Amino acid sequence: MNPFALFEDEPDEPDGIPFVTDTHRRRFVALLIDTSWSMAATQSNGVRAIDALNRELARWLPTVRAEGRGPLRDVEFVVVTFGAGGVKVVSGGGTSAEDGGAFVPAARLDLPALVAGGATPMIPAVELALNLVEQRRQHVQTVHAQQTGGPRLILVSDGTPTDEEGNPTDDWRRLARRLEQWRSTRRMQLFAFGVPGVDDEVMRALATPSGYFPLADLDLGKLLDLILVATSDHVDFDRVRSQVYGEDLP
Repeated sequence: MNPFALFEDEPDEPDGIPFVTDTHRRRFVALLIDTSWSMAATQSNGVRAIDALNRELARWLPTVRAEGRGPLRDVEFVVVTFGAGGVKVVSGGGTSAEDGGAFVPAARLDLPALVAGGATPMIPAVELALNLVEQRRQHVQTVHAQQTGGPRLILVSDGTPTDEEGNPTDDWRRLARRLEQWRSTRRMQLFAFGVPGVDDEVMRALATPSGYFPLADLDLGKLLDLILVATSDHVDFDRVRSQVYGEDLP
């Protein structure tokens, strides 16, 4: 799969051009990564899933930064993990969305090594991401008088939502209603990628059947490439679905 074939009709931006210009819309992408205890499990190749993820992230991030000087020049990322340590913002220099502390331009995206463990507080993580994106959107529009594109959430999980103590929760039903309101009023899109072990009912409810992409295995390299595809301003669910499943769309 060549994830960058989708960007070939967009002009590259020289390295010396500032990330944000008055002629571009700023876009906000929230990446939510499950780092719960299941990611500490050893795979069939003898490597822990979290170690494989960190290795693939090290390969992936330079590509994101390179695209941040071209097709993704207007994208700001916020990366939220849920699992070890609860819900955490691991991008930027802090949790303030108004001044961009939680966000970082794609051209400067970097992440610490992720650690696996704990429960699966997926619902608080998504709610935090929604709040951060909305605060940042309002700040950019009112303080900087810049246009913003529809926000995009990208959710990756291999489990079932729990509270912070690991108890099962059905708070995802309430969140699904909130997400539906966001879709209708803010042009938000949620791309949800589920790897084996995930609760399909929950993911479909949050992302709608169109925005949920169950993966047959934990191919982290492919998954990260799909995440990069899903950040493009011109990609819809069908385009991502064709990247996941080829011509045989489920």
